[in-house]
Amino acid sequence: MTANPQYAHVSAPTPDELLEEYLPLVRYHADQLMRRTPDSIELDDLINAGVLGLLDGAQRFDHNREVQFKTFVSYRVRGAMIDYLRAFDWMPRGLRDHAKEMQVAFHELEQQYGRPADEIEIAKHLGITLDEYRLRLNQVRSMSVVHFDDLPITGNQDEDLSILETLEGDPMLMPESQNSMLQFVSMLAEAISALPPRENILITLYYYEELTMKEVALILGLTESRVSQLHSQMVLRLRSLMNLE
Repeated sequence: MTANPQYAHVSAPTPDELLEEYLPLVRYHADQLMRRTPDSIELDDLINAGVLGLLDGAQRFDHNREVQFKTFVSYRVRGAMIDYLRAFDWMPRGLRDHAKEMQVAFHELEQQYGRPADEIEIAKHLGITLDEYRLRLNQVRSMSVVHFDDLPITGNQDEDLSILETLEGDPMLMPESQNSMLQFVSMLAEAISALPPRENILITLYYYEELTMKEVALILGLTESRVSQLHSQMVLRLRSLMNLE
């Protein structure tokens, strides 16, 4: 196996050199995550977590692997930020229970009707008013992200490896890991195709086109608050379709 050309025959970059070249990448990932986190999270703290991930990634990177350094370190940076956010556990148990209840409702109504349920049907199934249902969507906004690093990849019979760990692990695991990733992507694509039309448009505009909530609201002719509610509903529906906890 040939060495990665990006850093072949050169000395490892110093921490200062890493920061100079990759701090914009760290800021990019921090900005992306800040769009989906509570107001209590500070951007600078998220960037600091990403910098630690960058430095750790530089130490762990194997230059002989067929993986670009930028690709590898992006996972390390984003993973460090997500670990930082998870450490806060900023969603109270009651709201987590509400999110789980809504996911169960999506699943049960999908099975009952053979189609995605609308918000009126979901609220009725939960025994709450439409206003209360929309309030719950606002409250669980911080959970409304599907992260690729949530996917476990079986490395062997004794342990599960995340995508991040797979990138830095034994090259012999890569074919199996790639197959697991393809299965996950296929499952995600199938779930997206099952979304109601407006939620399908929302996921395209917000995640693929990377528009802001405000920009999406202008395109859909809705308020920004309403788009945020639809986003929460969309991701909870996806998590239900994909059987994610």
